[in-house]
Amino acid sequence: MAKNRAHGEGSVRKRADGRWEARYYDPREPDPKKQRKSIINKSQKSVIERLRAVQAEITGGETMLAKTDPTVAEWLALWMKEYKIADLRDSTYEAYETTISVCINPIIGETKLKKLTGLNIQMMYNRLQLPKGKGGRDLSTASITKIKNILSGAFKQAVVSNIIRNNPLHETNPPKVENTNIRILTKDEQRQFISVLPFYNTGNMFAVALATGMRIGELCALDIKDINREMKYIDVTKTAGRRKDKNTGEVSIKVGPPKTKNSVRKIPLLPSVEIMLDRQAQLVSNMKSRADERWKDNTLVFPTDIGNIHDLSGLRSSLGRILKRAGLPHMTIHALRHTYATTALNAGVAAQNAARLLGHKDGATTLRLYAHYLNTETMTQLEKLEEQNISHLGITAGELEKIVTGTVDALEKSSITECISDVVRRAKNFPPKKSVEMVLNVCEDILCQPLDELSTKDRDMFLATLAQYTIMKRQIATQEKTVKPKDKTAR
Repeated sequence: MAKNRAHGEGSVRKRADGRWEARYYDPREPDPKKQRKSIINKSQKSVIERLRAVQAEITGGETMLAKTDPTVAEWLALWMKEYKIADLRDSTYEAYETTISVCINPIIGETKLKKLTGLNIQMMYNRLQLPKGKGGRDLSTASITKIKNILSGAFKQAVVSNIIRNNPLHETNPPKVENTNIRILTKDEQRQFISVLPFYNTGNMFAVALATGMRIGELCALDIKDINREMKYIDVTKTAGRRKDKNTGEVSIKVGPPKTKNSVRKIPLLPSVEIMLDRQAQLVSNMKSRADERWKDNTLVFPTDIGNIHDLSGLRSSLGRILKRAGLPHMTIHALRHTYATTALNAGVAAQNAARLLGHKDGATTLRLYAHYLNTETMTQLEKLEEQNISHLGITAGELEKIVTGTVDALEKSSITECISDVVRRAKNFPPKKSVEMVLNVCEDILCQPLDELSTKDRDMFLATLAQYTIMKRQIATQEKTVKPKDKTAR
C-alpha cells in the first residue's frame, strides 16, 4: 500500500504490471485538470530520484522548463512528456517522437520558440517537400499535414502556458492534401497472387486479408475464440504490432485495442473464409509438429513457425517473396485491404455497409478513400450515355465491333494471355451480359487457331477463361429465366 505523504509531496507505489509509479501535484501547471502527474519506470530508485528532482523544482519556484526561453526542440520534448503522454497510444506517441526528431528538430529545433515565425515554418514545409537529392525529404502533402497538426497542439499549449503570445502557425499556408492513387490488385493480379500463396506459411493469412479486408495487425492478433462458427462471424476487438512503450522506451510486440473505436466490429464469416481458416488450422498443426519443443503454446489463428505473434517487418519480407514469385510489382500489405474495399463497392455493397466491414467511421470515409470505383448503377447510366454517343457521332456497327471485341489481327500481334487480359479489362466497362459476350467472342477467335501451337501459359489462360465465362453465361441465362415470370406477375 502506498505511503501517505503531505499534500504535494507525492506518493510511490508498485503497479500491477511490476513497474513503479510516483504521483504528485504540480501547481505550476496552468490547467487544474492536468496538475496531477505521474512518473513511471521499472526501477523504484529511478522513480524516487526523478520525483525528488521535480519536487525540488516546485519548492524552489522554478518554471517547468529548465530555461525560461526554450528552443522549439526543448518545448516539444516537454510538451510530449507532460501534456501528451497520457493522451496518446504507444504507437501514436512513437510516431510523434519520430516526426519531431527526424523532420522538425533538424530544421527549426534550435530556434528559440519566442523568435519562431510563420516564415520559418513555411520554409520548413517547402524544404521537406523537396527531393532528397536537393536537401529535402520528398514528403507528401499528407505528411506535411501531420507535422502541422503536431506543431498546432504544441504551440497552442505554449500560448496557454504564456511561453509565447501568438501562434506562428497562423502565419503559414500549409499545402493541401492531395488524393493519392490507391494501389489495388487487378483480377489478373489477384489470380497470380493467390496461385502462389499455398507455397508459403503466411499464404492463408494474406488470403483472409484479401477476403475480409481486415488490417494486418488485426489478423496478427486474431484468436481462435474470436471466430464464431455457430453464429458465422469474426469478432475484431484487438490488433498487434511492434511498439515502443512511451513510459519506459521498451520495444516489443504488443496486443492492444484496434486503430479506432469503429474498428471494433463483427465481420460475416463467409464459407470461403471458413475454408481458408480450416486450411490454416491444419497448417498450424503441421508447424507445431515440426517445431516440437520450440513451439510456444497459444491460441493464435496465424502464428509464426514456432507459435509467436507475427512481426510486421517479417510479414513485409514474406509478401515481397510472394510478389516476386507471382511476377507482380512491389506493393504494401495494405493493398490487400484496398483491393477488398474496391471489390466490395464494385460488387454493389452500399458504402455504409462497406464502412462497417472495414471499420471506418462512416460511408463518407469509405467513399473518400475509394472514390474511383464505379458501381452497377453508374455503369447502367454510362451504357445509356454510350448509346446516345454512338448515335450522335455516326459510328457504324463495324467500327464499334472492331473496338469492342478486337480483331484476329490484334490476336496475331500479341500473346493470347495479353489479348484475354486486355478484353477482360475493357469488358469491365460494360454490363455483365455484354462483358461475357465480349470475352467469349475473343475466345471464339482464338479457337480458330491451332491450340497445339500455343504456349503452355497461353493455353492454360485461355481454357480457364473460356470455362469461367461459359459458366457465367449460363448463370446469366438462368437468372433471366427466373426474373421474367416475376415481372409478368408483378404487372
